[in-house]
Amino acid sequence: MQQDVCVFEPGRNLPISGQADVIVCGAGPAGVAAAVAAASCGVSVILLESSAMPGGIMTSGMMPNVIDAANKGGFLQKMLHFLHANDAAGNYNSYVPETVKFFMESSLTKAGVRVRYNTLVCNVLKQGREVAAVITESPAGREAFKGKIFIDCTGNGTAAALAGCRYECGDPRTGQPQAASLCALCGGVKAEDIADYWQQAGDKGKLHLLAQLEKAGCSPSYQMPTLFRITHYEYLLMSNHEHGILPNDADAISTALMQARKEIFSQISNLKKIAPEMANLCLLTTAAALGMREGRRIRAVYNLTVEDLLAGRMQPDAVCRVTAGVDIHPSVANAKSGYSDGGVRARPYDVPLRSLIAADLDNMLLGGRCIGGDFYAHSTYRVLGNAIPIGEGAGILAGAALRKNVQPAEVKVEGFWEYGGNPHQKR
Repeated sequence: MQQDVCVFEPGRNLPISGQADVIVCGAGPAGVAAAVAAASCGVSVILLESSAMPGGIMTSGMMPNVIDAANKGGFLQKMLHFLHANDAAGNYNSYVPETVKFFMESSLTKAGVRVRYNTLVCNVLKQGREVAAVITESPAGREAFKGKIFIDCTGNGTAAALAGCRYECGDPRTGQPQAASLCALCGGVKAEDIADYWQQAGDKGKLHLLAQLEKAGCSPSYQMPTLFRITHYEYLLMSNHEHGILPNDADAISTALMQARKEIFSQISNLKKIAPEMANLCLLTTAAALGMREGRRIRAVYNLTVEDLLAGRMQPDAVCRVTAGVDIHPSVANAKSGYSDGGVRARPYDVPLRSLIAADLDNMLLGGRCIGGDFYAHSTYRVLGNAIPIGEGAGILAGAALRKNVQPAEVKVEGFWEYGGNPHQKR
């Protein structure tokens, strides 16, 4: 019997459930920073998020490890100051996810941002080269949200792709993306009793954890498994790799989640059996979302390349300065190493405003890791210490454009800096 390949969905009028100057799609770290920054410029902002919380990879993804934050100011430093002041800082730049949620929601409320959770962007309506509205699905049904400027902070570039923007994904030689990872929260043992396991300077903790997992008979799919201490008895575990996961492959993502949870459960169970210091270790919860290191890279007005990294190129319209090295997790299973620099030795370089402006739409901005760049550049700016100020820069740019009544690409660098956009000054 031949199966049908499609069904017809009748057209209908949709309620407009919100209108604002700026619509931010995605409340991950970059999206929250973008929304707060735009609202701080005196414009109205609606933030749409498909899950039930802010923070993305830092909260629902259970990996609040902030890399490359030392030379940044603005929202990022305010968040880190709050986390340290409230005893929510663990080791090796990791933080308590629940406190991250509290800080982000408090910041959004103070800024006057309207937040809508459980609201998935599923379509985009355009008029010429401008987005007119995004279509969403939520417990309220199918709705529309209208705005003047839209910022894609979905991580995977979902809104821009739905709007028809050109994009790239994966290694250009193979088409395959970097490995994804599912993280977990575990606890039940004292930090001082397992100090050899958790990540400290260098890779000593990773190598010890790897050796113990292999001794337990469950060699991890991620060959540099990492345990981050966030309290004296709770830890974040990143110990698996899932390969070939593209951002629009719902079946592959679902399979990867189940495989990863099975692997993590086995790792915890077997560690308890072979290591006396781990006898009381317990798996508290796995993340609610798969940690995708790579999604769509949306074509921007300026697309960062490996040449920018090698040259350490400065930009006149810089948003932030990236000092992280190339970090590529293998795209195939059974890789001998957990990650590498792919033979590219990056020098510190600037992310320009132009990389945050979609090339194919006049009022679509990009925040976080979906900005314009190649495979190698993406592997440096995708980390939280850069994704957050990039999101903040997109929000400031949106606010500046609206206040000056021009398109984002027409905002002058000096005008942008009037709104706090100078990355070389800690704000």
